Amino acid sequence: MRIQRRRLLQGAGLLAGLLPLRATSALAKSGEEFQFEDWRQLRNEFEQDPAWSNFAGFLLASRPRMVEEDIERHRVALNRNAPEYLSEVYRLEREGRARAAEYLGVEPSQISMTGNTTMGLATLYNQIRIRPGQEVLSTEHEHYSCRMSLRYRSARERIRVYTIRLYDEPRQASTDEILGRIREHVTAKTRVLALSWVHSGSSLKLPAAEVGKLVAELNRERDADDRILYCLDGVHAFGVENTSFDELGCDFLVAGTHKWMFGPSGTGIMCSRDPGLKNVSPTIPPFNTGGEEGFGAAMTPGGFHTFEHRAAVRKAFEFHLRIGKQRVQDRIHALNDRLKNQLEALDGVELVTPLGSDFSAGFTFFRVPERSPEEVQKILRDHQILVSPADRDVGPVVRMAPGLLNSEEEIDATVEVLRKIV
Repeated sequence: MRIQRRRLLQGAGLLAGLLPLRATSALAKSGEEFQFEDWRQLRNEFEQDPAWSNFAGFLLASRPRMVEEDIERHRVALNRNAPEYLSEVYRLEREGRARAAEYLGVEPSQISMTGNTTMGLATLYNQIRIRPGQEVLSTEHEHYSCRMSLRYRSARERIRVYTIRLYDEPRQASTDEILGRIREHVTAKTRVLALSWVHSGSSLKLPAAEVGKLVAELNRERDADDRILYCLDGVHAFGVENTSFDELGCDFLVAGTHKWMFGPSGTGIMCSRDPGLKNVSPTIPPFNTGGEEGFGAAMTPGGFHTFEHRAAVRKAFEFHLRIGKQRVQDRIHALNDRLKNQLEALDGVELVTPLGSDFSAGFTFFRVPERSPEEVQKILRDHQILVSPADRDVGPVVRMAPGLLNSEEEIDATVEVLRKIV
């Protein structure tokens, strides 16, 4: 019996030894050597079902081969010898923060890891420094995760949260209108300005950099403890817009990396203008095995996570940087422009999203007045086209998000289906 067990373990050890080798070999052939050629070749890097036209990748995206193979490599190594491999995981986590910093044009000390956008927003809004008597200004366009995080803080500490509309209709929104409404409602008590870069209930892209300039102007006469802290939920622009963190002018940016960035599920980042902890306090104790000081390490939650995903998030940033941030932005904008222009010309369809890219990014929302969004979703699904209905903010709407894994032909085919039902 002992001999049989020994042989079994030897066989299992041999198999475990082969698995990392096989994953590493595949990685060398595809992931590590990936170079962008064209958009059709790019789709071959993903396992997303080619039988479906998926315009709902903004919910949870497919992952490229170089990310998938890296996840698998770490999964196998952790299964094989977790205590020995944990130090490598923590090193790769720091490397992931460094790649995110490169992507945003900041220092690694300004980047912390989170599990998703919701975790980042909750951590930020529940621990950002607000003194008694100070207030929060936010909008009706914010995601549930933002609104609830602010509600929890308000209920616990009786902090006033004022909620305003920045525009009435996305198609009529202007920079002057948006900045005017913010300026009108900011008071001497306003400490936090909580906004979203791209609104997932209306599709509008906020002129975030212009808001940053306004906040800088309003802060000129304020003491440090009274400065307006401009916080941005960036998840639906992160991985689309070719903008650096400094260009935005915000104090904090929060985003998940498993949507437009094609990163592992359960990963996200926070970026802080201040590399220290002047304006925010940690919530979850960090493990900080690198002995770092400041925001990035202190605000990265410790504990045991899906380590193979955290270790592989760096590959998502590498993937985007190999394609090129400007190329990514141009492609996504071009696909959405194609869809918007066709929907605008289609009788029986009401386009919700502004034309052009000044006020839109990767979303194209529309209505079919004679049908509910759920009915439109079902009709398109019957043609193997995936969209997402929503009924909040300016809804009800049908949400489409043409991205890097979509083609012009898929857009044209979708419009043809809509043409037959309106």
